[in-house]
Amino acid sequence: MVKLDSQVKGKTCGHHTSEGIVITDRNKIIVAVNDGAVTLTGYSKEQLIGQSFQILLSDEHYVEKYELIWKSVLENGYWEGEIEHLIDNDRKLVRMLTVYSLTGTADEFYVWRFSDVETIIRSPKSEQMLQAIYETAPIAVIPLCKNMTVMDWGNAAETLFGWKREEVIGRQFFSFFHDHPQCIAMFSHQLKNSTGERTVRRKDGTFVDVAYSAIPVTDSDGNVMGYMMMVTDITKQKQKEAEYKKQLELAKKIQQSVLTPPIQNDAVTMDAIYISSDDLSGDLYACYQIDYDRYGVIIIDVMGHGISSSLVSMLLRSLLRGLIVRVIDPVYVAIELEKHVQNLFPNDANGIRYLFSMIYLVIDTKKKQIEYTNAGHPAGLLVTEDGEIIELDKGGLAIGSPFSVPFEKEVIHYQKRTRLFLYTDGILDEMDSSILQSMNKIRNYTKMYSHLPDKQFLHMLIDHSRSPMNPSDDICLLSITIQ
Repeated sequence: MVKLDSQVKGKTCGHHTSEGIVITDRNKIIVAVNDGAVTLTGYSKEQLIGQSFQILLSDEHYVEKYELIWKSVLENGYWEGEIEHLIDNDRKLVRMLTVYSLTGTADEFYVWRFSDVETIIRSPKSEQMLQAIYETAPIAVIPLCKNMTVMDWGNAAETLFGWKREEVIGRQFFSFFHDHPQCIAMFSHQLKNSTGERTVRRKDGTFVDVAYSAIPVTDSDGNVMGYMMMVTDITKQKQKEAEYKKQLELAKKIQQSVLTPPIQNDAVTMDAIYISSDDLSGDLYACYQIDYDRYGVIIIDVMGHGISSSLVSMLLRSLLRGLIVRVIDPVYVAIELEKHVQNLFPNDANGIRYLFSMIYLVIDTKKKQIEYTNAGHPAGLLVTEDGEIIELDKGGLAIGSPFSVPFEKEVIHYQKRTRLFLYTDGILDEMDSSILQSMNKIRNYTKMYSHLPDKQFLHMLIDHSRSPMNPSDDICLLSITIQ
């Protein structure tokens, strides 16, 4: 359960008012109450703290009323209306309830204030209730005038910004922001709820990253009368994000550094393009010269994103050279890879799952043949000198599939210059919104540009992509020309 700090909790519990104040965490668990809440509900503080707020609502109203309240709070940050709630002797009373969402990036709290309907009618604007919010809010809750000047300034705001109340009342709020001219321009054209992140300058000259949320306060005609600004310190979060981004970039560089250099000689030329997405991914390719006449080429796509797929990819990379040079035959290479991974992750040990597709082929320039197996991977393409396109789609299911199907291999013989094109499915997302259209385009482009050298051929394909420099998935392309 998320807890308020002792200072805030003490102020909440000690606040004297005829209206009840209950503060819950993000799970709707009560973490603090004031004396007014005890008086109005009939429950003691010990009976309320640690319980769900549902304890104060009648059963028949829970589903429709309680859910409507939360929907409004989540969407608008605010809800106000009448509810029935239970007291300790099971009697139902009608109360006026107002809920404010005090949302920070680390913790989320909700202030529920309620009182007798008669009291609300006599006093529709309670200065005491506003003051209670300022005193008990775990984040800075700052009321602003329509012209964005500060109306009030609580303890949380003083702690965050370093300025005392008497130093800021009437001051332009966005003057605290490092880029305040842009903020003023933004809010002068936007009257709806606004959230964002900015850097603020504290009184001592230091800078703090904050997240803010501005809720317009309107009159009965919908005219904006001011704003409620909620601000929380996210400096530590931003530091963690920066460190994570740094580590992510390092991991990407490591991934790319282990990709084998394409082979270039009189018999075979190769080139490759690898464009990483924002997340770590599991694409890789590798090219090896097995002996004087034979070459092993593999392209792999580990399903999913993030650290797990990246680690599986790196694991596979460490196995490839020894496996390909020793085993050679495409079917047995696929079987050996599956065995290796099964030994590492037996029966989904510790909840770890793996699934990857691949195409592995052996080019024999002496026999002028290509042997390959496709394990659930997008079909590679072979273009003959005469322009015929052959799809490399024979093989079996992706490795790690729960279904046991024997791998098969296909043998293709060639006579003249031949172009091979292998790719992972990231390029399909960038070619067209329709996967079928993407595959048709790739076939057409492969045939159209097959006469170009490998590097130019791959760059022509990339030029036809929609956003190749910022893909949603890794793009891995490999072109091979057999002379």
